[in-house]
Amino acid sequence: MDPPTCFECNKPGHIKVDCPQLKKKKLFKKKALKAWHLSDDESSDDEVTAQVANLCFMALSDDEDSENEVGDSYTFGELQFAFDELLVEFKKKCSQCSLLKKNMTSVEKEKELLVIENEHLKNDIAILEHELAKKNDHIAKPTSSNDIALEKEVESLTEKNVNLEKSFSKFTLGSNKLEEMLGSQRSYLDKTGIGYAPPEVKAKLKKTRIRPYCTYCNNMGHVRNKCFRRIAHSHTRPPPNHNPITLRQVWVPKGTISQKCNIKGPNK
Repeated sequence: MDPPTCFECNKPGHIKVDCPQLKKKKLFKKKALKAWHLSDDESSDDEVTAQVANLCFMALSDDEDSENEVGDSYTFGELQFAFDELLVEFKKKCSQCSLLKKNMTSVEKEKELLVIENEHLKNDIAILEHELAKKNDHIAKPTSSNDIALEKEVESLTEKNVNLEKSFSKFTLGSNKLEEMLGSQRSYLDKTGIGYAPPEVKAKLKKTRIRPYCTYCNNMGHVRNKCFRRIAHSHTRPPPNHNPITLRQVWVPKGTISQKCNIKGPNK
């Protein structure tokens, strides 16, 4: 049976997973990325590129020195591959850093605005606290002589009001009793007794007023004989016996009518 062949280094005796060159690449990549993350974030692009190149050359020189002793050397292609990966990662980090700087400037501006607003609010709070302290001092002060006199006057008026309410209640009670006594007595004209039949009182009929109605103009308030419209029409229209004669003219051709009268006169 033929031994296995590695697809990474094309050497027999092992497979790609157990290839020492692949392990070297992974180990070198981890070391390089660790050194990159520990570097200063504020350094420029040229400085970081130079640091990565120096790191690669240092690793290359160290590997060349210990190639015969330990056998942990890196080829130029491996270093170039690691350098390219670090450069791509560096560009990504630079773009992220620029975005973070922009966000930081906007956040700083917002912070300045909030600080200014906070100062204004603190001033407003101080003014309100000062006014509140003044009002508390004014409330805590003892009342003056005028206030004491007003309080006494209010108390006296309250007592008078209570006394007046009591006397008024007694007066209303007495008036109610008097009305009850007078209502229970019989008047001197009252002759009702045993066997007395009160006279029947005829109910008064209400007179209904009839409003006149005109049959000529169909309006309320007058009759036909006194209708002003009928009187006005009677002056303008002709009498009923008047029959005017109307003449009707008809066109007749000349010479068709026979002469029935003497045009020249009776003596001729």
